[in-house]
Amino acid sequence: MYLPLLPDNILFNYEGTTASHLKAHNVYALEMVRASYEGARKTMNKRPFVLTRAGYAGFQRYSAMWTGDNRAEDEHMLAGVRLLNSLGLSGVAFTGMDIGGFTGNPTAALYARWIQIGAFCPYFRNHTAINTKSSEPWTFGEEVTEISRNYINLRYKLLPYLYSTFYEATQNGHPVNRSLAIDYTFDPKIYDTQFQNQYLFGNAFLVAPFESGKDFGKMYFPKGKWYDLYSDQVQNGNQEKIIQLSLQKLPVFVKESSIVPMQSLIQTTAQKPTDTLVVHIYKGDVNNHFVYYEDDGESFANESGNFYKRNIEFLPAKRSIVFDKAEGPFQSKFNTIKVVLHGFDATSSLKINGSSSRLNNEFVSFLNPVSTFDPQGSANAAEGQQAKTFTFKNDKSQMTIAY
Repeated sequence: MYLPLLPDNILFNYEGTTASHLKAHNVYALEMVRASYEGARKTMNKRPFVLTRAGYAGFQRYSAMWTGDNRAEDEHMLAGVRLLNSLGLSGVAFTGMDIGGFTGNPTAALYARWIQIGAFCPYFRNHTAINTKSSEPWTFGEEVTEISRNYINLRYKLLPYLYSTFYEATQNGHPVNRSLAIDYTFDPKIYDTQFQNQYLFGNAFLVAPFESGKDFGKMYFPKGKWYDLYSDQVQNGNQEKIIQLSLQKLPVFVKESSIVPMQSLIQTTAQKPTDTLVVHIYKGDVNNHFVYYEDDGESFANESGNFYKRNIEFLPAKRSIVFDKAEGPFQSKFNTIKVVLHGFDATSSLKINGSSSRLNNEFVSFLNPVSTFDPQGSANAAEGQQAKTFTFKNDKSQMTIAY
């Protein structure tokens, strides 16, 4: 919605206070989304989805925001990343940009890269103007279609992690897209403009966007250890590194000691996943915890306590993983919890609440291999890693795993 241009001497009554338009015009967008939210909530008695590109302090209580019209250019793609990070610092967690660009026609490479980045943004949608090329993945050819499918599928699998991260934002204000300045405030390297597009997606993922035409890029890894999402190769922190770039993969790394809940692949949020919650835990040297959260996703029953919440702790000094007793009467949609251990190569058995249990070896891959389109070429092999897994019933009681 475009805001009207009004003379500065018109008076408004806002929250019982009379003020001129000159003083009060900024709150117009806030009241616009507030009225939309409150009216829709009262009418539907369900959580409404409101989207705006205009706002004022506090509007995040009522609406998501997208960054407005952009162009199909690498510069606008990366500027969009920085805008989302800046909005996060301003207290706005639910943000997104027009994937692929609103005006102009992206190249196949630019579109593929933008789709990959979009999968690691709070609000993920493509959107294009009239009289531009159609922006569905298949309009850019078979390779881009497969790349897009990989990252859209990964996004759906990550919904338990994302939903829990949004819950965290409602509790402590931590955004979903996180500037490195939040966790690494006193590391001067993260303020170097070479690395200004890097960000954390929640607490676990370090995402490094680069221009679509680059073959190599320079990354900075903050302190700690970082697992390559696709191969589990470990990169030590506090250093810069030149990495090779690929059209088929976005550089994404997982922080040591991370806890990442995932689900089976679905094609829409109206579809139910299988009844197994898959919790990926990455071995590290620091304590970490993750608050896993579920509710019905539609009503306001969560406001009166109808939710499922469980704190998960990774305690390396005690060589243990603890699933605290679940809080709330809501019944989780997952009857089983499967834990996938990354980097625990020397571990062959463990104890669950004192009872011995064997670990299984399993090949884990987050992306399907993209076809080789050269008729004389061979099929690409799946990239992944061997991991240790074990499974237990999700019965809300405390579970202590000693490894």
